[in-house]
Amino acid sequence: MAYDQFRYTVQLNMEKQRCLVVGGGNVALRKIRSLLEAGALVTVIAPDILPEIFALQRTFPALTICQRTFTAGDAANAFLLIAATDSRSVNEAVTLAAKQNHALINVADDPLAGNFSVAGTYDSGSLHFSVATGGNPRLTHLLLEDLQLQYGDDMAAFSAFLDGQRNIVKQKLPDAKARQAFWRKNLTSKLLQEVKAGFLEHAKEIILNAVNCIRSES
Repeated sequence: MAYDQFRYTVQLNMEKQRCLVVGGGNVALRKIRSLLEAGALVTVIAPDILPEIFALQRTFPALTICQRTFTAGDAANAFLLIAATDSRSVNEAVTLAAKQNHALINVADDPLAGNFSVAGTYDSGSLHFSVATGGNPRLTHLLLEDLQLQYGDDMAAFSAFLDGQRNIVKQKLPDAKARQAFWRKNLTSKLLQEVKAGFLEHAKEIILNAVNCIRSES
C-alpha cells in the first residue's frame, strides 16, 4: 500500500501547538519553517544543527533549540512530531515515542511509518492548495506550478474581498438557505473566469452590486 492510505485530508490549526522536530539538516529546516509559519511552538532536538535553523530564532521566538540527542521523554506533551534524521534507529525511536503518547508523527524519509503525511502546498493569501500524488514528487511539483499559474495574486485578492462581503451578507440574510441561494446566483464559474482573465475589479463590482441590492431591500 502506498501513500493513498492517507485518505482523510484535513487542515490543522497549529497556533501555539507544541511540536517536536528531531533532526537538524535541510529536511528538518523545511519542516521547522513551515510549522513556525503556521504558528506552532517548535522544539528542535539534534546533536548537529544547521546555522540556518539557529537563524530562525531571530524571526520566530516560538523556536526552541536543544543541541543534543533525542530521548523518549522528549515526546511528552507534543501534539505533533517529525522525525527528520538520517538515522533509521533514531527515527524509529521518535516514531515509537510519538505513538505511545498518541501524537501525530511524520517520518520524513519513510512516510508510511508515521500516521500522517504532508501534501505539497501552494499558498496565495487566503487561498491554500494541497496536492498529493501518491508519492510522486515531480508530478506534485508540476501540478503546484500549474495551480500557481492559474490562481495567482488576483484570485487571492478576490478571495480576501469575498471574505468581507460574506460577513455583510450574513448580517443582511440571517437565513442560511437565503445566503446559499444568494451565493449560488452571484458567485459563478463565469465570474471566476473573469478574475483569471484579469478582470478582478469588474468581478468585485458585480458582487458589490449584488450585496448593495440586499441592503436596499432590507
